[in-house]
Amino acid sequence: MYQSPFMTLNAHLKDNTLAAGDLKALEYFQSAVWPLFTTAAHPCPPPIHLAMECQPVLLVVCELAEAHRTLREEAGTSTVSAPFDKRTSCLASVREQLRTNNSNHASLSPLLIAVFLLYFLDGYIECGHPSASTASHHVGVQAIVDHLGGFTALIEMGQKDITMLLSEFASTDLTKALLDDRAPCFPAEIWTQIEHGTVWWDQETYNGTTLASVFRVMAEMSFYHQQTKGGDLETLSMEMVQDFERCLQPSFQTLSFDQIKHPNTYTVHELTLESRMQADSFTRAFQHSALVYLYRAICGLPPRHCLVQQHVQSCVECIKSISPLSKAHNCIIFPLYIMGAHTFLPDQQAFILERLDFIYNYLRFNCVLLVRAALVDLWKSPRHDGDWWDMFRSLGEHVLVI
Repeated sequence: MYQSPFMTLNAHLKDNTLAAGDLKALEYFQSAVWPLFTTAAHPCPPPIHLAMECQPVLLVVCELAEAHRTLREEAGTSTVSAPFDKRTSCLASVREQLRTNNSNHASLSPLLIAVFLLYFLDGYIECGHPSASTASHHVGVQAIVDHLGGFTALIEMGQKDITMLLSEFASTDLTKALLDDRAPCFPAEIWTQIEHGTVWWDQETYNGTTLASVFRVMAEMSFYHQQTKGGDLETLSMEMVQDFERCLQPSFQTLSFDQIKHPNTYTVHELTLESRMQADSFTRAFQHSALVYLYRAICGLPPRHCLVQQHVQSCVECIKSISPLSKAHNCIIFPLYIMGAHTFLPDQQAFILERLDFIYNYLRFNCVLLVRAALVDLWKSPRHDGDWWDMFRSLGEHVLVI
């Protein structure tokens, strides 16, 4: 039977096995931080029990909670950072455990969660601080995943907190790869496996399309671009490009005879209509973003090209239909960044900044502020009419975007 983390915390408080400050940090992490990692209304339980048993996980959870609470209390000054001595102790604990348990699978699983959380701490919150080491944590995650048997083995373990964090890691690796002109670190096929486990997004579908299927095509495009970049237009396969287009085109259900024969079966109840529309718009926003990448990065079209702009305008409309009060709205930073970089209309630029401000006020993640600053800088620069890579080069190397 599942035991509530709050019950577990209360039990430890009575046993006096954890310091009061640590218990306060754990409570803050599970109530205020963990829900921010997912759009699900009922996210999987956070690794609280694990933190109580594994010192590296406890230290990372406490540091993450403290850093986020500081941002919330100090109105989001981008220079806010966790105390250096606590960060040093946290990193030292993780490294020591890795050194002494590098062949012990039972010990590596908790350490994977610790390094996941360090990666998100530096990529979401500490990304503007000199001590940020997002890239190093990225390498650490890859090494532990490989040691544990690879991506498939982790999915098959069925540990919900690990698979949820793994889905978010793979997502941020993919979006970072698209922005940085590199291949993703995992093959495109992993997205088919990921969607069968616990993920950070609500597993809604519209017309058979899932967010994982969109991410898979995005990964395939990135790998294709790495194979063809540097060549002339003759090396570009129009068949491949059109296949990508077909896979990513937002679509609508078409009429079938069964819908005529049994219309009541297909009636959408008003209680579920809004959530369904939000899920549709959320997925479509990523589809439009992926198509802009296809036309700009792979095909080399200029930012003002009609094919690019038709998806910019459509994506902006999708984002407008996502309620700022929904959890999905907090995870459209990547579409907002792509659309913001490709819009030339002052009213749309103002809308993009307004939505980013709304997201920041909810999340209190410094990565949102840095994306905002990068867009404002881009709009004043000749790079706004440049190629894909010029547009995004000013974003800090430690910033994660999802």
